[in-house]
Amino acid sequence: MKQFLLKNKILIRSKKIRVYAITAMVILIAVMAGVGNCLKEIKILQLIGGTDDITLFENNFEHIRRILSPFGVIGYYSDKKYDARTFCLTRYTLSPRIIVQGMEHPFVIGNFSRFKNPGEFAKARNLSIMETVDKNIVLFKKRSE
Repeated sequence: MKQFLLKNKILIRSKKIRVYAITAMVILIAVMAGVGNCLKEIKILQLIGGTDDITLFENNFEHIRRILSPFGVIGYYSDKKYDARTFCLTRYTLSPRIIVQGMEHPFVIGNFSRFKNPGEFAKARNLSIMETVDKNIVLFKKRSE
């Protein structure tokens, strides 16, 4: 009976050791995979100059941030059918200002993909161009009537 109990204790201990060893290996593999992914991302960022697309987007709006008052409501117009990413990035970049879809406000951010001449767009909607960020993004001001 003593031998049976001794064998049982040894079996239980060896099972616990195996469970701990397997758990440790799984954790080690997960940590190594995470570190490997981080190192890949760092290498990619170094190759593209150390900036991600959100930082580049923010840099495009630097001059507009200086022009606009720090608070207020700004309209947003896009000729793209569904442009949630750019709209959200614009809201993030220009916060604490409130960005809403529509052109009823004194200032409007226009985001164009197909429209070639923002001047024609502005004239047709009683707007004037205040600042051109790049070929796609324009800050408009509503003309006084």
